[in-house]
Amino acid sequence: MKLLKLFLSSLLFIWATGLLSANETIFNGKDLTGWSAEDMSYWSVQDGAIVGTKGDQKIQGNQFLWYDKKVGDFKLTLKVKQVPFAANAGIQFRSIREPNGHAIGYQADIGKGWWGALYHEHGRKILAKNKDTAGKLLNPDKWNKYEILAVGHRIWLAINGQITVALRDPIGELEGQISLQVHGGMPQKVIYRDLTLERNPQVKMLGMNEAELDKILKLAPKGFIKPKVK
Repeated sequence: MKLLKLFLSSLLFIWATGLLSANETIFNGKDLTGWSAEDMSYWSVQDGAIVGTKGDQKIQGNQFLWYDKKVGDFKLTLKVKQVPFAANAGIQFRSIREPNGHAIGYQADIGKGWWGALYHEHGRKILAKNKDTAGKLLNPDKWNKYEILAVGHRIWLAINGQITVALRDPIGELEGQISLQVHGGMPQKVIYRDLTLERNPQVKMLGMNEAELDKILKLAPKGFIKPKVK
């Protein structure tokens, strides 16, 4: 009995200190509970998905829908569709929400010529962009699966089952918020669905283990760009 109590106490300690991975429901598929924006008129839930649009009107500046809880180490999986495909959007993570509505931090980019790139919004700008493969992976005007794995200073992005960015960013943020973007400019609709968040995940992705993912970081092939340090 004492051994059982000790085991349970140890398990509770590990859970409380955040060392065990845990899935978190961040979108209930019905409404935007747990999310907020400076202007909620851009955001709605339709057919179980989060939609960012202003109909046939232009988007007045970048608009962000913020998940209220912060994340540190995580894996986020979701599907994204853009109409028209030439539009632009992005997924902020480990980001700061500014009072003026701006976002500062990492962005997994979305948009023609930008899918699968890692951008630093209102900061260091382009951190990594794989020009050779990202465009070939896409399903224009259809659903595209996006995966983001961030553990410590290591970040991997994947589109439709293939890694587009692998980066070790020693000066990057380790905690912040997630938000979904609809980019300022042309009338458009961006749709996000099937959001799955795993906190403190194991370092594995697309059937690869930690050693295999770290090998990609070390090889740094063309298109995996090191962060710019001021």
